[in-house]
Amino acid sequence: MAYFAPYIDGTGLHLPTYEDRLEALEESYRSIFGPEAVLTEAVPDYQLLSVFARALDDVSALVLQTYNSRSPAYAAGAALDLLLPQYGLSREPGETDAEVRARISAALAARGTSTADALLAAVRSVPYVHKAKLYVNDTDETDANGIPGHSVAVVVQGGNAQKIAGAVYAKKAPGIGTYGSTAQTVTDGNGQAHTVCFSRNTDKAVFLYFTVKRLEGCDDAAVEAAIRPAVLEFVNQGLDIAQPLIIPQLYGVAYAAAGSLAGTFAINDIQAGTAGAALTTREKVDCAWNEKISTVANGGISFEFRDFFT
Repeated sequence: MAYFAPYIDGTGLHLPTYEDRLEALEESYRSIFGPEAVLTEAVPDYQLLSVFARALDDVSALVLQTYNSRSPAYAAGAALDLLLPQYGLSREPGETDAEVRARISAALAARGTSTADALLAAVRSVPYVHKAKLYVNDTDETDANGIPGHSVAVVVQGGNAQKIAGAVYAKKAPGIGTYGSTAQTVTDGNGQAHTVCFSRNTDKAVFLYFTVKRLEGCDDAAVEAAIRPAVLEFVNQGLDIAQPLIIPQLYGVAYAAAGSLAGTFAINDIQAGTAGAALTTREKVDCAWNEKISTVANGGISFEFRDFFT
């Protein structure tokens, strides 16, 4: 990609990569000293431009981390704790960031007064439900997701199917249908049986490819050991059903996880691919209404380390 000015749009914050910045600096250098100026890895001026590009990349990482920390979906550690008072919560001893985010989501749902809010909160309160997404089609026509008119569709990860169906039936409005690939029978207080449908999410496996520049003092194994679990948590626990993966956000996740190691490396590139897809992307992995993006510890995330001037 060519260098572009950082910007924010509906998908989040977008920042140029280290390579983009270095290329732009080289072009500016040649516009001053002439197109024949030699810029190879052995030339001190090129090395200085590389240092400038690295410094700008470090600033970008901090900007991205700060931007992400404004949302409980991406904030971590102390930054996440600073957001808790506005939800009337505090972190319990031993509670992980993912568990804190789940409690924030439940607290927000509990504040809702609509039937939809109550239904979703009831499903999420079923033991061992990890994620739940609710769709409401209050029109007369089947919508783009195939949900019939005047129906609700719940997509759920985890939890007992019978208990989920019971929660849906208890909270849905009378006369509203249910839609999904899983059907359960719920018996009401009068002994009458009702079929309640919902869907289990489909896993959408992603493969992440990190290219990392070694700086002074870089320990490849230590850097990978710091970044890998943080990325796993962000993707597997942090992303909701139907939520796309915005690749640039992973830069902030990685640098935040590295802590004191962050000054020993520079992330040059992050790409993502999906099973069966021939191409990778640096921008976004889309997710269907009933999918959940996930990856695995071994095989789902790979690291390639390179020396700084290679």
